[in-house]
Amino acid sequence: MTDPKDAEMSADGQGTKRRRTRNYGDRRTVSLRMDPELHERMMDLCDDLKIPANTYISGLIETDLKKRKK
Repeated sequence: MTDPKDAEMSADGQGTKRRRTRNYGDRRTVSLRMDPELHERMMDLCDDLKIPANTYISGLIETDLKKRKK
């Protein structure tokens, strides 16, 4: 975060939270931890497919939710 306008005080007043409205509109951020080997395999696939990892992961979630009709 390089622009101080990208942060604001959290509701509890204990610090700042990110504000990404300028770049990402109403999208939400999710932190995902994965095994380094799995990450490397995923990134290799994304490179082969020429798509960002975020697009790949979002597509997997969307496909699963549609399958489950959620």
